[in-house]
Amino acid sequence: MNKKHVPDTIAAPIAAYSHGVEIPANARILHTAGQVGLRTDGTTPEGVTAQTEVVWTNLVAILASAGMGIEDVVKVVTYVIDENDFWPMAQARAKFLGDARPASTGVIVKALAKPDWLVEVEVIAAKA
Repeated sequence: MNKKHVPDTIAAPIAAYSHGVEIPANARILHTAGQVGLRTDGTTPEGVTAQTEVVWTNLVAILASAGMGIEDVVKVVTYVIDENDFWPMAQARAKFLGDARPASTGVIVKALAKPDWLVEVEVIAAKA
């Protein structure tokens, strides 16, 4: 089981994440490529909330293919192109993360690889 670190000697997390997550010895580790709101039919929905839901649906499928689940995610890196979309993205993401609370980094970027992509997420998961 991955161990969460949220020391009370620093400010508490401001959203659904932990400050650190420790991976146990001999765990299998999965790194995903950045996932965007690209559906299996090649279309991208409009809006950051809809794209975030597709992103996390894709990530859940990748985790499942490795015999892992959301509870095994230890690190999330999220790229959003509009700072006004950050909190709507975080709310959509929270529906998938539940109480998992991985370590998390959020970055506002100028652009992603295609102009209609609003959010991209990569994760690291570990399972003993």
